[in-house]
Amino acid sequence: MMKHNPLCNFAGLPRFSEFQVGDVKPAISSLLDQAEKIVGQVSLQQESTWDNTVEPLMRSMDQLRRAWGQVGHLNSVISSEPLRSVYNELLPKVTEFYSRLSQNKKIYQCFKDVSAAQKPLLSQERKKYLDNELRDYRLSGVDLGEREQNRYQDLSKRLASLSALFSDNVLDATDDYVLNVEERSRLEGLPAAVLFEAKAKASSLDQEGWSFTLKAPCWIPFMESCRDRSLREEMYHAYVTRASEYGNQTFDNSTTIVDILSARHEKAKLLGFDSYAHLSFATKMAAEPQRALDLMAELSDRARHRAVSELQMLSDYASSHLGMQDLMPWDISFVAQKIKEERYSFKDEDLRQYFPLRKVVEGLFDLLEDLYGISVVDEKTKAWDPNVKLFAVSDRAGSLLGYFYMDLFARDGKRPGAWMDDAIGRWKTEQHTQLPVAYLVCNFPSPSAEASDAYLSHGEVETLFHECGHVMHHLMTQIEEVGISGINGVEWDAVELPSQFMENFCWDWGIIKKISSDVSGQGHMPESLFKKMVEAKNFMSGIQTLRQVEFSVFDLRIHLGEPPKNPEEVMGLLDDIRKDLSVIPVPPYNRFPNSFSHIFAGGYAAGYYSYKWAEVLSADAFGMSQEESMSLSDIGTQFLGEVISQGGLRSSLENFIQFRGREPTIDALLQHTGLIEAVRSPA
Repeated sequence: MMKHNPLCNFAGLPRFSEFQVGDVKPAISSLLDQAEKIVGQVSLQQESTWDNTVEPLMRSMDQLRRAWGQVGHLNSVISSEPLRSVYNELLPKVTEFYSRLSQNKKIYQCFKDVSAAQKPLLSQERKKYLDNELRDYRLSGVDLGEREQNRYQDLSKRLASLSALFSDNVLDATDDYVLNVEERSRLEGLPAAVLFEAKAKASSLDQEGWSFTLKAPCWIPFMESCRDRSLREEMYHAYVTRASEYGNQTFDNSTTIVDILSARHEKAKLLGFDSYAHLSFATKMAAEPQRALDLMAELSDRARHRAVSELQMLSDYASSHLGMQDLMPWDISFVAQKIKEERYSFKDEDLRQYFPLRKVVEGLFDLLEDLYGISVVDEKTKAWDPNVKLFAVSDRAGSLLGYFYMDLFARDGKRPGAWMDDAIGRWKTEQHTQLPVAYLVCNFPSPSAEASDAYLSHGEVETLFHECGHVMHHLMTQIEEVGISGINGVEWDAVELPSQFMENFCWDWGIIKKISSDVSGQGHMPESLFKKMVEAKNFMSGIQTLRQVEFSVFDLRIHLGEPPKNPEEVMGLLDDIRKDLSVIPVPPYNRFPNSFSHIFAGGYAAGYYSYKWAEVLSADAFGMSQEESMSLSDIGTQFLGEVISQGGLRSSLENFIQFRGREPTIDALLQHTGLIEAVRSPA
C-alpha cells in the first residue's frame, strides 16, 4: 500500500490539503489491485466466516470507496481538466471492478455460507448487512450466465461513463454562458448584491458593464427582479436550453439521455425486470412504481385547482399592472414577486439582510444542541478551498461523534446545486472505531469585497438546514457496521426524511430569532416581517407542487416501458405529461431533461418522487411536535432514537411507525403546503 499517498492514508480524516492530481491514478490503481487480491484470498477459504470473509472484504471495499469517493467529490467541487481527465480514465476501471465483484459467484456463495452457518449467532446489524448484500448480489446479476454477466458489466461501465459525461456537460454549459449588459438602465430592479457580483464578473472577463451567469445566486434573483423583459427572456432561453442542441453543441446531452435510458432498460431486462423503474423500486420504501404514481396523482388532484387560480391571478396582475397581455414563462417569477411584494409588503431579496451567514450557522448549531444535545466546533483546518470549514460534532458527554466539511459558496468548476455526501461511514471493530465524516455542499453567493460576511435568502437558509439534516443522519448513527450505518442502507425514498424534517424549523419564530439579525447587527428580524413570511409561505404552492409532480412523473414514466429511441421521443413524452399536469405553457425550445442531473447523473433515476414521498413523512413527523406540544429536546430525543440513529438497520416504515405510532398520512403535507382546503369533503 502507498502509505505516503494521501488517498491511501486511512488514519483519521481525509488529507485534502496534501492532495495532488498526480496522486489519483497510482492510489486508485493500488487499491484496486489490493481489492482484487483480497477477493481472490477470500474465495479460496475452506470455511467462510464473518471474520475471514465478510470483514476483510468490507475493509478492502471501504478503503477503495473512501479514496474513490474523495476523487469524485473533488471532481464535483474543484473540477479541472487534469482532474476530470484522470477521473474519467479511471471511472470505467472502478466500475468494472465493482460490477465483476457483484457477479462473483464464489464470493456470493461465501456470503450465503456465512449466512447459513453463522446468522443465528450474529448481531442484528450483521444479519441486516448480510441480507442486504445477498439481495444486492441477486439484483446485480450474480445468477446470470457468463454471456449475460459480461453484457451486464459492459452496460455498467457504459452507464458510469455516460452519467459522468452528462454531469460534465451540464457543468460546462452552465459555466460557458454569460449575459453581458453594458447599459445600466436595462438593469433596473436588480438587487445591489447581484449587480456587484455581475460587475466583478465582467471585470474578470475584461468586459465593460455587467456580466450575468446561470449559477443559482445570479439566475434566481435575476428572473425575480429584472424589469427588462427581453433580458429575462434571454436568460430564460439560455437556462432551459443548457446542454442542448440550442447552445454550444459540444455540451449537448440529447443523445446521451437516450443512451442512458437504453442502457438502463437493457440492464433491467437482463435481471428479469419489466423496466428500469421496477428494478429501482426493488430497494425502495414505496416497493412498486404504481404507489409513487398514485401519490403524484393525488398531489396533482389536490393542487390543480389552486394552480389554475394562481396562474389566472398572475395573468390578471400582469395585464392590469404591468401591461403584459401575454404572460410568458420568463415572466412568472417576476410577476409573482411583484404580487408578493404588494400583498405581503416585502420581497424575498429584502429578507437577505436579516440572515448573515455567520449568524445563521451559529443559530443552526444552537438548534442542533437543543434538539439533539450535541456541540459543533470549528476545527480550523485546510481543505480543498480556503472557504471550506471542517466541524467536529460531539455528544453531551463530550464523546466525538464525527466530522463534516462545509463548502457553501458558488465558484467556477463547482457543480451546481446543493447536496450532502458521505466521506466515511461509522464502523466499530475490535481494532478500532471509524468515525463518520460527511460533506455539506451549497452554492450560495460569496461575500462581497465590501462585506465581512455573506447574506442568505430565506430559501438558502432552508437549503442549509436541509443539507444539515442529511449530515446529522449520517453522523449521529448508533449503528456500527459500515454498510448500514448513517445514510448507508436507508431506502432512497426515505433518505430525505431527516433533511426535510430540519427545514420545518426555518418557519419557527423561536429559531428565526436565533438565526437572524436586524440591520444594526444586534437584534433579530422584526416579528412583524416574520409574520408576513409565514402568511406568504404557501404563496404559489399550487404551481410549485405541480412542478415537482411533473418532474417526478416524467422520471417515472421515462423509466417505465420501452426506452425512447431518439431525443424527439423524450421530449414527446414530457410534452404529453405537461399537457396533463402543467398549467404554465412551455416554449417548444425548452430542453429541461438535458440538465436534469438528479436522474441522469445523480442517484435519483426512477426516484425523483422521493422528495414528495419523504415530504409526506417529514410533515407528518414534524406535526407530532405541534399536536403534543413537545419541547425541542423531547422531539429531538425521540426522532434521534427512532429514525436518525437507526441507519439502515430497520425499514424506514418501521422507523416511522416507532416514532409516530402509526403509518404516515398525506394530511399533514396538505396542511403544510396550504392545500388542505382542496381535500375537505363537500357539505
